Amino acid sequence: MRQLNVFLSQISCAVFLSFSSLVLASNLSLTDAENAALVADPAIERNDALAASISETAIADGQLADPKLTFGLFNLPSDDFDLNKNSATQLRLGVKQALPKGDTLRFKKLKGAQYALAKKHQTEWLKRKTLLDVRLSYLESFYHQGTVEILNKNRRYFVDLLKTTENFYGVGRVNQQDVLLAKLELSRLEDRINQAQNLFEINKAMLGKWVPSAQQQDLDDKLPMLKSPTSLKQTELSLIHHPMVQIDDALVAAAKQDVLLAEEQYKPGFNVGVEYRKRFGDELNGQHRADLVAAMVTMELPIFPEKRQDKRLSSSQYGYQSFKLKRSDTLRNMRQQLNQHYGNWLRLTERSERYKTYLQQQATENTKAALRAYQSGVADFSTLLQARITELETGIQHNRINVDKTKAQARVLFYSVSKE
Repeated sequence: MRQLNVFLSQISCAVFLSFSSLVLASNLSLTDAENAALVADPAIERNDALAASISETAIADGQLADPKLTFGLFNLPSDDFDLNKNSATQLRLGVKQALPKGDTLRFKKLKGAQYALAKKHQTEWLKRKTLLDVRLSYLESFYHQGTVEILNKNRRYFVDLLKTTENFYGVGRVNQQDVLLAKLELSRLEDRINQAQNLFEINKAMLGKWVPSAQQQDLDDKLPMLKSPTSLKQTELSLIHHPMVQIDDALVAAAKQDVLLAEEQYKPGFNVGVEYRKRFGDELNGQHRADLVAAMVTMELPIFPEKRQDKRLSSSQYGYQSFKLKRSDTLRNMRQQLNQHYGNWLRLTERSERYKTYLQQQATENTKAALRAYQSGVADFSTLLQARITELETGIQHNRINVDKTKAQARVLFYSVSKE
């Protein structure tokens, strides 16, 4: 029985390892990377915790201060410490409660709630920012992966070209310089492959910040498709609902509570209390001395506000105005960046279509024509080599434009409030 359990355990481990290797062997899609980044981002979780902390503090700030209990022995004779000797000797037990000025507590609570709301909007901003960073990192890695594939594919062409040149040199159709030039271009291409592979690994390591398994996985071989943005005008109008602006909205509302708090300081504050006073001994007529009860009210009088209440109110009004101006500046910067990225996306879309429809095909046809001319002895080797290099560069540039177009699209979507 024990041997059977050991055998089953070995089988389970083998199946698990095989499954894990299959999971790691599968290509990493952009959707998988996005989900992995948003599931356990410590920055987002930290911000959620801060929002909860500020929210709890706001509730606490909106409550009355704890009542104060007073207890003491008064007017005790110091010569013999006799409780019953002096009629003024008392044991006092009292409760005091401070009542703040006006609606101070309500405004403090509302101020804290607005700060908590700002943190919640910041969490939404962090999610969008993380999503954008993951997309940009993934797309840049995708570009370098595509470059490596294009270079490796063209390496076979350059190897064949070298063999063809060496055969022609053997029969006297070309000179030795053509063979040396073919070897040089092949060596340069191999060095370029090494450089592209290095950049691919560097960018995948950056992607590994959000997706730890990215180093062990290749990316999808097709360019990710993102949602098409809405019109520029519609996206601009929706910017007021973007988390970046909503953060400023919450901070403006919190600053407004500061103004209201400062205005409340012109009102009087109160401190009320009730006290029970226990007396000892008897009166001269033999009756027990009666206990006493006291009620007290203390009132603050803000009768000299010029250098205190007035200054605090003025300070809060300046702060309120500064937050409103910050919101306007945020919207202005966002509109500028949105227009920049939107225009970039449109132009890159046009260029991508031009490469797809004309340039890539024309470069391929040019290479074929140069190869036929070289084989027929009409064109020299440098013409064929230049045609092959032009086709290679056109393919790499097409890949660069497609990736840049998608990156610009991702930046536009960052400013779009619609669900992605």
